[in-house]
Amino acid sequence: MTVAGPAGSALASGSDVVGDGQTTAVGVLSTMVAACHAAIYVASTVGGALAPLGAPAAVARQLAHDAWIAHQRLRDDLLVAIQARGASAPPAQAAYRIPAAPITVPTALLLLAQVEDSAAAAAHDATAGLTADTRRLAVDALGGMAIRAQRARLAAGLPPATATRALPGT
Repeated sequence: MTVAGPAGSALASGSDVVGDGQTTAVGVLSTMVAACHAAIYVASTVGGALAPLGAPAAVARQLAHDAWIAHQRLRDDLLVAIQARGASAPPAQAAYRIPAAPITVPTALLLLAQVEDSAAAAAHDATAGLTADTRRLAVDALGGMAIRAQRARLAAGLPPATATRALPGT
């Protein structure tokens, strides 16, 4: 899934930044920030849409809340890393187009899994352009995203085999 900004520009995709290590690091960290912005938006949208459904949506709401918190923390850590390199991170869009309205619990859970997969792809791609602590940040984020995506799939009743590989292409 690709979550798109209002103008239709794709977010949460891999980086095509080339250049010296500093430029590459800022580029891939910025791609991860953009993916976090989209994930924060989706998680809050899902949580809000599920609120009126009450107890049957409690697990999905908790998963949305967990994703919302995790992506805010990651975004904040990424902003610090970008600012330490003397650069500015991309701002969040005012809104994002999401592929499905999270009006049912299964739809909301699948949407959460999809946005985690998109963010994980950005984190995976970032690992090639990072070193030391920022690489560790991306790897840790990738693991968390894979776990949250799988939890959402399992909560939606999907079999474990439907998981996206945590390290695509390896």
